[in-house]
Amino acid sequence: MALFSMRMQVLSRSKSRSSVAAAAYRSGEKLRDDRQGITHDYRNRGGVEHTEILLPAGAPAWVQGIDRERLWNAVEAGEKRKDSQTARELRIMIPRELPPEERINVVRDFVLKSFVAKGMVADICWHNKISDTDGREQPHAHVMLTMRPLVADGFGQKVRHDWVPDPSGRLHPDGRPVMVVSNAQSWNCPDYYERCREAWENTANAALARAGSDQRIDRRSYLERGLSRLPEPALRLAFHLKELYGVMKERFGQFQRARHYRAVESRAKAAFAKLDASPMTPDAARQAKDTAERFFAWIERQQERLGPAGMEHARAGPNQTHGGAMPNAGPDRDASRSPPTSDLER
Repeated sequence: MALFSMRMQVLSRSKSRSSVAAAAYRSGEKLRDDRQGITHDYRNRGGVEHTEILLPAGAPAWVQGIDRERLWNAVEAGEKRKDSQTARELRIMIPRELPPEERINVVRDFVLKSFVAKGMVADICWHNKISDTDGREQPHAHVMLTMRPLVADGFGQKVRHDWVPDPSGRLHPDGRPVMVVSNAQSWNCPDYYERCREAWENTANAALARAGSDQRIDRRSYLERGLSRLPEPALRLAFHLKELYGVMKERFGQFQRARHYRAVESRAKAAFAKLDASPMTPDAARQAKDTAERFFAWIERQQERLGPAGMEHARAGPNQTHGGAMPNAGPDRDASRSPPTSDLER
């Protein structure tokens, strides 16, 4: 089933985001951030199928033939505030029903008409990976867009808007005026973003029709479509945390065992050192023999516990025997089965 997904985010310095770092990661390239003096190298990452930069018609000479590193360093240099918004990014899911040779063209056509035609510079990276849930491919594109229009010597002023009362005088039921945007052409306008979502829906569905597929994407919610279904939340990191929890439990158990073994070794060494320092009387000899036997017996029990039979018993649970009966737990521990201590008492 063809699915619709388009997420937008703004890269801001207030959140410690860098457009150069983001471009390096999405393109799988090595880029240097001149403002921060940091080199971001993601050449070893996989899944990047194609990258390109699109310029608006009539772009000035300084940006013609520009590479990715120079472009985003110029963007960073043009912003002076410590909380500047440097770039806008879209993550677009490409229907997997489209043949691979059509996926680049459909995204390029959409970006040219919806963003580049308005004066934005677009940096597009096509990705594809295998899904962890169904084992199928997940084609998608990351589109990084400049926040300012191009001018002869750099970037111009941002296209902004304000919220003003509706000129037609519309009011809410409680008497408050309905607020509308003052500039419908603003790049940050919510209506403009909704128009972009509609444009992607139409562009992708036209490509699906040309490919002979009967699948279509729909930007509307289940409620807007009149479907009585609950939307499934995107798992993203939570899906991997499910496996990470089991790994963390196992690693923490290993850590606890290692720390316990080190403590036992330390106590045994202290006990033997105390015996070496004391006069070798018959009682001391018996204590030394008992300490050594207890220590080596404890080591043998740990080896048995970590063997195949011991691990199978551990998986069955600490409160189960092979017959399923609960063992009788006495109130006192058997001191002979405890690791030795410095004072030889438990």
